[in-house]
Amino acid sequence: MRPVLLETRNGYVEYSYEGQGPPLLVLKGGHCSRYTDLSHGSLIHEGYSLLTVSRPGYDKTEVKTGKTPEAFADTLIEVLDHLHIKKLPVIAISAAGPTGIALASKYPERVDKLVMEAALVTPWDKNYKRKGRLLFGRGEAVTWKLLKLLLRIHPDYVMRMILTELTTEDPNALLQKLSRRDRRFLYEMLDTSRSGRGFSADMNHQVSDLSKITVPVLGLYAKKDRSVSYTNAVLLKSSVPQSDIYDVNADSHLIWIGDAAQEVWQKRLEFLKMTS
Repeated sequence: MRPVLLETRNGYVEYSYEGQGPPLLVLKGGHCSRYTDLSHGSLIHEGYSLLTVSRPGYDKTEVKTGKTPEAFADTLIEVLDHLHIKKLPVIAISAAGPTGIALASKYPERVDKLVMEAALVTPWDKNYKRKGRLLFGRGEAVTWKLLKLLLRIHPDYVMRMILTELTTEDPNALLQKLSRRDRRFLYEMLDTSRSGRGFSADMNHQVSDLSKITVPVLGLYAKKDRSVSYTNAVLLKSSVPQSDIYDVNADSHLIWIGDAAQEVWQKRLEFLKMTS
């Protein structure tokens, strides 16, 4: 389905909406473009209608639609109103964590439940922010152009370099361990990535008060995740009364591949189908 551009009070926001069943909102993580699918597109085949909204700075969504997670939560409500969606489950991935939290805490009457998938709830590390601004700030287009060119010439080198940022394990050993399907997943994730102004916007986002969340929350986190450390899971569990943390036996931030991927899929589906 072609993406739709909606004019809201805060500016233009891009979204796509497809499927025939109950609606489900997916908020993608950092660097993810409209073409990046971390397997969530298959939820349509599970009977859901999938609403995917590009966050501020990504694709054609303007940064001014949400300079804070709370402001973008307001914009998301406009999208839901436009589509006549009263209430729905929300999946927040990685850097979309603050947005998922803001939406659930500010509009609990519109959020049925919240799935936090390797999602950020702690402040950004200062060194990580410094590196992020250097590589994915004003020069992000050049960075991605070079990365994608190198990806085609020497894919193993690029994938190993990226895995270094995503795992606490030896990236060389992990790369060798990846199945052909997992390598394809990683390749396509990188090939469809683009930061735009989105990643710079992400790094300015602050996390709302977790204790204000009253909807059921499922957190899916891996202890070997270097990008979003397990302290995020600990904080989520200790701060949100109705939260359940599932320890994913994954080797990196990419909890959607590897031996535990099927468990992640089943755990998510069980939670989504559970009656609130």
